[in-house]
Amino acid sequence: MKIRMKDIAKMANVSEAAVSLVLNDKPSRISEKKKQEIKTIAKELNYVPNIAAQSLAKKASQTIGVVIPDIENPFFSKLCKQLEERFRVWGYLTIIVNSNDDFTVEKNLIQMLLNRGVDGLIIALSNESFSFKEEQEFFLKEIDAPFVLVDRQVSFAGVNQVYFDSQAGGKLSTEYLLENGHRNIAFMTGDFKVPSTLDRINGYKQALESYGVKIREDYIIETGYRFNYGIEKAKALFALTDVTAVLTSNDMVAFGVLKQALSSGKSIPEDLSIIGYDRLEMADILGISLATVEQNISSLTEQAVTLLKNILTKENPKTESIILKPNLFKGESVKKIK
Repeated sequence: MKIRMKDIAKMANVSEAAVSLVLNDKPSRISEKKKQEIKTIAKELNYVPNIAAQSLAKKASQTIGVVIPDIENPFFSKLCKQLEERFRVWGYLTIIVNSNDDFTVEKNLIQMLLNRGVDGLIIALSNESFSFKEEQEFFLKEIDAPFVLVDRQVSFAGVNQVYFDSQAGGKLSTEYLLENGHRNIAFMTGDFKVPSTLDRINGYKQALESYGVKIREDYIIETGYRFNYGIEKAKALFALTDVTAVLTSNDMVAFGVLKQALSSGKSIPEDLSIIGYDRLEMADILGISLATVEQNISSLTEQAVTLLKNILTKENPKTESIILKPNLFKGESVKKIK
């Protein structure tokens, strides 16, 4: 039998309004003894609030929509898990949807979430959306709910976003290879239209220039972010016979290159040094500790949730862009060249 507020009120010999005030921790003249009695009765009866009724009263749904581009990517899976946990503690239900890196799907999903009355959104934009910059900007500015972009940033103003410094990540990983004696360094990048990709390339080029190493455009291979892309593009990489090391757009691409390297009889790092991006935990089960740029998902989650919470509670009137610093995990996949 469903326990209602009026049942608790009858047992405590108080009004329903009094029960509502106590269970919602609202200010009242009710004695502490009576408050404890009401809460004890509610707990013993396993009372569950009527969320729909609360939502109508508060004009809020207590739900947050999370839009990600690729649920199969462990980076985004972990991000979703941590976002859901944080929002649940805050008393919010999380609805997670996957755009599959398709801009049209992304727009439709966001509209569906808005139609269902979500209070706010966390959005990791699709790669494809950056191929339609004007439409992307127009669409985002028309979203009629508070939202925070995560991981993939936009250059125009008026959008709250939290992301990692990709230029620093590209520079950090390239410098590590240079410090270990490598000079012929390839870069299997993400989509050239995505700002974070261009930032990483800039960091890569800055590091090479600081060491007086000539930049070779044929060493920059547009690859993408998925495991099978790493496998497919490894052929182009291996054709660059003088390359001793490679940076990859993420760990999944690095895994694809590792697979092809082993199939081709290449040893890592003896024949080819490799650095990934994201620091996925699954890298440790491959028999080699992958050097990778670590992006702290916990920090990303904390900053994004706090920012959205402040917007929803009107504590954050100004637009913010929060840039987080990545770190390098050195692993065992880089060989020192004497």
